[in-house]
Amino acid sequence: MGTHSTQLSAATALVQLLTEHPELPVAGWTIGSVIPTLSGHLYGGMPELAAYAGVLGGSVRAATDTYTLRGRQMRRHTLSSVWRDVPVEVSVALPVATEAVAA
Repeated sequence: MGTHSTQLSAATALVQLLTEHPELPVAGWTIGSVIPTLSGHLYGGMPELAAYAGVLGGSVRAATDTYTLRGRQMRRHTLSSVWRDVPVEVSVALPVATEAVAA
């Protein structure tokens, strides 16, 4: 019952977040199977991530590493926060600026 109850608390928090804030951009969500965490992935940009930050608070950090996707250097930006006692991470992958790649 322990794992299912933690997943239930995370699922409940997600339903509450999306119900109370229908204006938030669409994200793909996963729920941790051992630790009750919510992980969301956005397909937009910083404005979409900022919308979540406006509701959840927390802090946004850029990953230190980059990766190549379809010939472009990308960097993941992640908002870390807590919603209804459940840790939440919402991330978006953005192209690295041309100047940063050349440096």
